[in-house]
Amino acid sequence: MNTKERNTKLNTDILVLLRRAVASDYFPFFTAAVTLGCYYLSLDMVIIWYMAICGTFILLFTRDGTPLITIFLFMNIMISMRNSPTLAGGNDPSDYYFQPAVLAQIGVGVGVFAAAGVYRMVRAVSSGTFRCTPVFFGLCLFAAGIMCNGIFSQGYTPMNAVYGFFMAFMFLGVFVICSGSVAVNGDMYRRIALSFIALTICLMIELAVAYLTYDNLWTEDGGIDRSALYFGWGMYNTMGMLFTISLPAAAYLACRSSRGWIFTIYLVLLEGCILVSMSRQAMLIGSFIFVVCALWILVKSAKKRAHLIIFGAAALAAVGVLIVKRDIVVSVYEMLTNNFFSGSGRDGLYDEAWEKFKANPVFGIGFYRDISGDPGFIGLPLMPDMYHNTVFELLAVGGLAAFVPYAVYRMQTIISFFKNPTEDRFFVGLVIASLLILSLLDNHIFYILPTLVYSFMMSVLVNSEADRPVRKRLSACRVAGYLK
Repeated sequence: MNTKERNTKLNTDILVLLRRAVASDYFPFFTAAVTLGCYYLSLDMVIIWYMAICGTFILLFTRDGTPLITIFLFMNIMISMRNSPTLAGGNDPSDYYFQPAVLAQIGVGVGVFAAAGVYRMVRAVSSGTFRCTPVFFGLCLFAAGIMCNGIFSQGYTPMNAVYGFFMAFMFLGVFVICSGSVAVNGDMYRRIALSFIALTICLMIELAVAYLTYDNLWTEDGGIDRSALYFGWGMYNTMGMLFTISLPAAAYLACRSSRGWIFTIYLVLLEGCILVSMSRQAMLIGSFIFVVCALWILVKSAKKRAHLIIFGAAALAAVGVLIVKRDIVVSVYEMLTNNFFSGSGRDGLYDEAWEKFKANPVFGIGFYRDISGDPGFIGLPLMPDMYHNTVFELLAVGGLAAFVPYAVYRMQTIISFFKNPTEDRFFVGLVIASLLILSLLDNHIFYILPTLVYSFMMSVLVNSEADRPVRKRLSACRVAGYLK
């Protein structure tokens, strides 16, 4: 074997090894360790390059794009506290992300990742691994409506078109990329669930550190000032959202694993984290999703006795907390029931959104408008103020041109689920439903990074409408020479 052949074999072996690494069950947990280390060491550019390189490798060199969910999930928690531009919690925002050297690196990393995505999308369409469905056509109309946001309205700026195009790519482009990349099989669902578990381990650690080290979190009377509960990448609402959409993953593994009781305990632990996240929307909706997950486990799991014991013990523990910490429970109850909408200014936002819609009913006023009720905690000029509700957001910024296609698209996704209502697809559908319900009280679905997770999960839902063998689905790629 000559030198050239040895080098070729070595490169092939390395490529195979890397493929196995990103496809393994350990990849999400390795990514969790890297993310957590970079968060506390303030190595933002290290984690950004890690995400860009891993994501690009998955898109260019792997057959199955399932590992992308790990990248999309952990992109939500990349920004460290020290370098955060957020204004939340009275934080002194950093100018780290506005430095030319940092912006240049981010631009290159995002550009390479996006270019790999476009390449994968073109190959998926040309090779036949992506198939057109009613959901896809509905999504095309919705994307077109978003791109037209605010057109012809007074004060319209080109940034509306830029952000509209960006969101259209997050919804439509990412959906096409993932639909043409993800191989639907039983192992895929487990790997997706493990990615959510790895994410929540990071979240638990960061939440625990916050409660142990944040001096301004505790009030003089022993209460909790939730406005001080913030992280480099988001506030308590973001934390609660990520915990809530991860509940179905724990329930799925509880039903499918031989030692499912471990994940039932983990499900209860996740619900506890949701409660101490101090996010009212997550407390309310997360508790509902938790009940759904508990019923799912009790109906579908093989060893019901162990799960019943765990839920019973959790219920007794909850009663004990009600008795011992009654003052804290009362304060939480008052927080949930008193001025749930008006307390956070949502009623004013909704009234303002409705007035804007009535004044511009066809194309709305556009994303980039000053909204008096939005505190603008994110601190990045790219992110516009929002109305904290999917329906009002679409009506105000995009008018009927955005809302009607979205309503049609949403009905198509519901129909898609009922075409093949399996337990695997129930897991996927429940993750999507959790995010959508939460987005009726916040901006999550329009915040770009959660949109990546949403679009990935939607591609899995649509791809699994029919139980088609993976080999048959990938044959067109092999014929095209795309997969070796």
